[in-house]
Parts: sequence; structure tokens; C-alpha cells
Amino acid sequence: TQMAHASCAHCQTTISDHSTMVERGGQTYCCNNCAMMAEGQTPMHTGKATCAHCNSPIMDTSTQVERGGQTFCCNNCAMAVAQGAGHGTIGGLGRA
Repeated sequence: TQMAHASCAHCQTTISDHSTMVERGGQTYCCNNCAMMAEGQTPMHTGKATCAHCNSPIMDTSTQVERGGQTFCCNNCAMAVAQGAGHGTIGGLGRA
């Protein structure tokens, strides 16, 4: 059986790349950056890169990816944009 795709509890991005997924307090996140944002952690220094998809500050650069001149907090957000999710998808609401 194939594992169902979960969604990030912070930015609602579909988690296709499970290698960056983290779980904290019973919640699932696409990466540590979204988990830290959900926990209320903020960057210590200004000038941190932010994700072009979910706008989370990239505090954990180990999952950061660059695609098409844009910076993403993780491959899940990069894939969401590549699949047409675009900006402003927080909440996961769209029109059919």
C-alpha cells in the first residue's frame, strides 16, 4: 500500500518528500522550518531567507532548496509551486 500524503500543519503543503517531514506534539510538518514557526520560534537575525511558497523564514538551511531562482524551505514547498500551487495557498482552499 502507498503511504497517504499528509499536509503540513503550518502551511498546508502536501508532504510528498517524507525525508524532511517532522512530527511535533502530534502535528506533522513539511520541514523543521514550519515546525519552528508553528512553535512560535522566530529568526534571531534579520535577513533570513524566506520560503517563496509559505513565507516561513528559513532557520534550518539543511532542507533549503533553490528552484528557478526562488528559495524554498524544503522540497515539499518547491514541489507545490512546481505543481501550480503558487503563492497564497495557506489554508489549502481553492476553487474547483
